[in-house]
Amino acid sequence: MDCSVAGFLGSVRQTQRHSTASQNWQYGSEEFPCQYCEPSPNAPDNGLVAGANGFLPRSRKCRMCRMFGLFGSNKREKVIEVIEYLNAGGPDEQNVRFLRTGLLGHTRLSINGLLNGSQPYTLDGRHCIFVGEIYNHRALSSTYGIARDVDDADGCVILPLFDRLGPRFIEKLEGMFAIAIVDTRQNDKLYLYTDSVAVKPVYYKHSTGGLSFASEIEALPDLAESDRTIHASSFDTYGAFRSFLGAQTIFPNVKVLEPATYLTFDGERISIGHYLPSAEQSPPDCYSAEGFRDDLSRAAEWMTSADVPVCSTLSGGIDSSLVTALASRDPKMSNAFNVWYEGDWQEDETAYAKIVAAQAHIQYHQVTVENERFPYLIERMCRALSQPNAAAHCLSTFRLYEAICTAGFRVALVGEGADDFFGGYDRIVQVATAPEQEEALSAYVGDLAAIPSRLRARLIEPGALDMQYAMRLKDFIRGLPGGNWFRKILHFEAKHRLPYYILHRVDALSMAHSVEARVPFCLPSVYRHASVCEDEQLVDRQARKRPIYDCARGILPEAIMTRHKQPFLLPIAGMLRPGFAIFDYLMDTLGSSCRTFDFINKDVLLGCIEENVNRPTTALGNSIWAWLIFEVWANEHDVAFR
Repeated sequence: MDCSVAGFLGSVRQTQRHSTASQNWQYGSEEFPCQYCEPSPNAPDNGLVAGANGFLPRSRKCRMCRMFGLFGSNKREKVIEVIEYLNAGGPDEQNVRFLRTGLLGHTRLSINGLLNGSQPYTLDGRHCIFVGEIYNHRALSSTYGIARDVDDADGCVILPLFDRLGPRFIEKLEGMFAIAIVDTRQNDKLYLYTDSVAVKPVYYKHSTGGLSFASEIEALPDLAESDRTIHASSFDTYGAFRSFLGAQTIFPNVKVLEPATYLTFDGERISIGHYLPSAEQSPPDCYSAEGFRDDLSRAAEWMTSADVPVCSTLSGGIDSSLVTALASRDPKMSNAFNVWYEGDWQEDETAYAKIVAAQAHIQYHQVTVENERFPYLIERMCRALSQPNAAAHCLSTFRLYEAICTAGFRVALVGEGADDFFGGYDRIVQVATAPEQEEALSAYVGDLAAIPSRLRARLIEPGALDMQYAMRLKDFIRGLPGGNWFRKILHFEAKHRLPYYILHRVDALSMAHSVEARVPFCLPSVYRHASVCEDEQLVDRQARKRPIYDCARGILPEAIMTRHKQPFLLPIAGMLRPGFAIFDYLMDTLGSSCRTFDFINKDVLLGCIEENVNRPTTALGNSIWAWLIFEVWANEHDVAFR
C-alpha cells in the first residue's frame, strides 16, 4: 500500500458544500499502519486483532480523535501531512473544512453517536470542531431546548449553546474538551477553548496575520524547521520541573492554552480570556462526604457512557481503585488493566490491584513491560510526546495503553487528579504540617525536580543554567489564591502542574494508541468539593486527601484503605545496570552523536552512571533517565539547540 502523501492524495474525495464560502474535503477509508502500535503476537494470522468483543479488523485497530486549524496562511498544502500525522491508524473519519481565510480539520475517534457525529458541525454560518467529551450534553439539551436526534453525539450541543449564550457558553459544560468555533459572519473570527483543567491540550502558533492550532505540536500546519531550534537552557527547566509548565512550550514560537481559557483571533490579533465553570461558581456551602460521593458516583456513571467497550486502569492505589469500583456498577465496565515490569521489584502493587478487581467482580488483565522491549518502546513513546516528560512511569503508561488498544478498548477510566486537588502527595502534606513554612516551601520546590539542583549545576554547562528558577517559582506561588502556603500549593498543583506534567502526558500516551482516557476527579463538579473543605478536612499529620478515603469507606477492601501510599514508580535505578536492555540502550545512545552534548558535561553524566551501577539510588536513576528521555525526544522530533 502507498502510504506517502502522494499516495494519500489519490484517495481524497472533494465535496462542494452549498455555501460558496467554504469547502469540505472528506477523507475516506484509506488505511495506514499505526506508527505506535503493532499487531498482537497472539493474534491469529487472519487480518484480525484480539478485541474485547471477539476480534476486530487489524486495519481498524487504531484511531485518533484530533483537531487542527490554519488561518491567514498560505500553507494549505500542509494539510495532507497533518492528516497523515494525526491519523496513526485507519480512522473512523477525517474531514477538512476550507473557509474564506482558513481551514478546520478533524480526525475522529468514535466513542458516542457512532453514526451521527461527523465534524465540523455547522449552524447559521458558524462551524465547530471539538475533541473530548461533554458529559452533561443531554441535560444541557433539555435545559436550553436544543432539538436533537436520540443518536446525536455530545458535540451537537456546542453551536446551539454558543448561539443562545454567546462565547461564555463554555461555563455550562462538564467534560474534558478542546473546541474550535469559526464565525463566518464575523470574517472567520476564531474561538478556541479548553476545559477547566486542560485535559485536552490545544497548541497554537501566532504569527503576523496568521494563527495555527492543533492537538499535537507536530501537527501544527505551519510548524517550520526554524521552530525546532530551542534554547539549551530548556534542559535546566525540564530538569527542575520534569516537564514544561504553563502556556510557553519548549518551542519558543509555540504556546498551549492554559486551563479554563479561551482564545479569540480576528485575523490579526489574539486575545486570551478566562472563565469559571458553573460548577465552581456555585460550590456547596460546606464539605459533605455524602455530597462528594454523589458527585463522584455521577461522574463515574457519566464516564462509562459510551457506544464502545470501556475499561479502567487499576494501579492498586486508592484513587484508581475507587474509580474502578464506582464504574463497575455499570455492567459495561467489567475489565481493569494493571501494568508492571518484568522481574521481581519491591515496588510491585499488583497484589492490591487484584484484590480490588476480585471484589468488584471484574476481569483483571496483567500487562507486563518486558525488559527487551524498553529501547523500542522508549523511541515510540518519545515520538508520541509533544514535549519531553521525565516521569519514569511514562514508559509503563505507554505500554499499558498499547495493551488496552490491542484488547479492543477505546475508553479507559483513570484516577489522575485526586492527589493534586485533594492533597495526596507527600510534599503537600509536609508543607501543610510543617512548623516552618518557608523552609518547607524550599523543600517542596526541590521535590519537584527530576534532577537535583546540585547535580544540574555540575551536569549542565554554565551558559545553559538558570539558577533563579527556585526564587521565581516561590514568588509565583506566593501570588496564587489561598490564605496559606498549603492552599497556594494546592492551587499550583491542580491548575499549574497537573495539566502540563500529568494530563497532557496521559492524553498523548493514550491517544497514541487511540484510547480515550477519562478522568473523573478532574470534573468541576467533583474537584469543587476540595475548595470548601477546611484544611484539616483534607490533610493533617495522620491522614491525607480525607474526602477520597471518606468516599471509599465501605466500597473498597480494608487492605486498600489501610495500605501506605506509594507513588507509581519505574524501578529505573535498578535497571540502569549491566544485564538490562535499557542499560545497553543508554550506553549505545551515549556512544552516538548526542544532540545535548553541546551543553551537557559528558564526564559528569558518565560518573553518575558508574555510581548508579555500583550503588543504585532513586535520585541518580531518575536523573540519568531524565537525560536519556530528553536526548531521545530531541532526536525523534529533530530538535536543534542554541
